[in-house]
Amino acid sequence: MLFQNVQNYYEKLVLEELTERDFMSGYEQGYVEDIACVALNNLPVQYFRFEVDMGFYMESEDYVLMRKQVKQAVNDAVIFINDKLAKENG
Repeated sequence: MLFQNVQNYYEKLVLEELTERDFMSGYEQGYVEDIACVALNNLPVQYFRFEVDMGFYMESEDYVLMRKQVKQAVNDAVIFINDKLAKENG
């Protein structure tokens, strides 16, 4: 069963982080998607149906912590993907 309104909040945060770092407009789509996948696989999940619910129920400290986790996960993912590409290209 596919839930049309169920989303992972970390996906939004990873997309925002990649956008802030200009990954969305200067890199190949596959490269950016690989980074997003690796980052998301190293983050917990936080599902929601309506984004307004996240803003209403989330404490500001929780949001700051989530953003820090996302920054670190994206950093780690970039290193991982770059290392993988370097090994493949010898």
